[in-house]
Amino acid sequence: MSSDGLKRRLGFWDSIAINVGVIIGVGIFRVPAEVAQYVAAPALILATWILGGLVSLLGVFCYAELASCLPHTGGTYVYLREAFGKPVGFLFGWAEFSIVRAGSIAAVAYILISYLGNFIPSIFSHEKLWTIAVIALFTAVNIFGIQIGTKIQNMLTALKIAFILAIVGLIFHLRGIPEIHSSALISGMDAPSVFGIAPALIPVLFTYGGWHQSTFMSGEFRDTQKALPLSLIAGVVIVTAVYLCMNVAYLQMMTPAQMAGSKAIVSDVFMNLFGATGKLAISAVVIISASGALNSTILTGGRIPFAVARDYPRFSWFAGIHPQFGTPMRSLLLNGVWASVLVLWGNFEQLLFFYSFASWLFFAFTGFGVFLLRRRQPAAGTFLRIGYPWTPVLFIFSSVWLCGIAVVHAPFESLLGFLLLSAGLPIYWFFRERKTAPSAIPV
Repeated sequence: MSSDGLKRRLGFWDSIAINVGVIIGVGIFRVPAEVAQYVAAPALILATWILGGLVSLLGVFCYAELASCLPHTGGTYVYLREAFGKPVGFLFGWAEFSIVRAGSIAAVAYILISYLGNFIPSIFSHEKLWTIAVIALFTAVNIFGIQIGTKIQNMLTALKIAFILAIVGLIFHLRGIPEIHSSALISGMDAPSVFGIAPALIPVLFTYGGWHQSTFMSGEFRDTQKALPLSLIAGVVIVTAVYLCMNVAYLQMMTPAQMAGSKAIVSDVFMNLFGATGKLAISAVVIISASGALNSTILTGGRIPFAVARDYPRFSWFAGIHPQFGTPMRSLLLNGVWASVLVLWGNFEQLLFFYSFASWLFFAFTGFGVFLLRRRQPAAGTFLRIGYPWTPVLFIFSSVWLCGIAVVHAPFESLLGFLLLSAGLPIYWFFRERKTAPSAIPV
């Protein structure tokens, strides 16, 4: 039993399944087309995906140390709270709950239903209701027990990777193993394409988003000193390899210009190969992938309001743990209800632009937190201290740079995000009276 009141049941493979399940959602079936709009050379396309993996790995090294140093439920919220104090921690929890997490749940559920509609066309006449229903289904699964949720997650993640590798293998079988010719790789490489790597990283890193998800459940892992940090690294390495294979396969089927003009790149590939049957087959793969991403996002997201609620008395109702299932039921319900509200609202696309600004802003703060926490707890988290101080320095620089890219390319959405973040301050000051964290409250 952890100090958070949650049972330590999770292990190495559970963490990999959670992280890979969140990261490999539906982005890899859409984002490569957007990347090709910015970079026209195959070599630069592949380099952008590698760079995205390296930036994510920098973050993983920082989070691996923080997770072993502070093995408590809440992940980034706990790290920011301990490094900078409760106001910054609360603002992260506010942004994560109100925009990033619930919005991600709503978006992935929408995509799942849109592909399910290829099999059941009548779904489209009641799309919002079906989307809310699938959110309710996965929320219920995770309320009934973490073991059920993680078993489903492990299964979906294994199926997802198997199907993706099958897609890559099938394309290579039909078109042959790609031969590397330097002239073909650098074709289209010019100054605009090279400079296009910067904005292309925004969608790429959105696709890599989720590499830190299992740290939100640190209080439920048996081994936070070795197994959890190593699983974070292994997850990013696996995802980077999968993404590179997928992009090589896409480039086998399409030129960068054709990729840039595709709205559903993997569907177009299979339509070209196998016609309508191929489109339905790949729709099934996307449904499995989206199901895994949705389950992981709900599974980890329910721990954020739970961790925040333990610090603030007027939120303490959401810190309730179900006496039978041992899960943060009320926190999971809160996320599910708010995600459903966003579905009914139906205007989440603008918030996707805000996602990058908010996420990388708090990643930069987390990188700074590594320095502060090392000074305060020099003996803690000693298992994985990789490349200090350059690892956190490079991660901070990358995060600030990506925030700047978001502001330049989406100033209105970034301003909206800043105003919404600022709204969290008066909420914090109103709810901050209690200074000691309450014990877990049974349902």
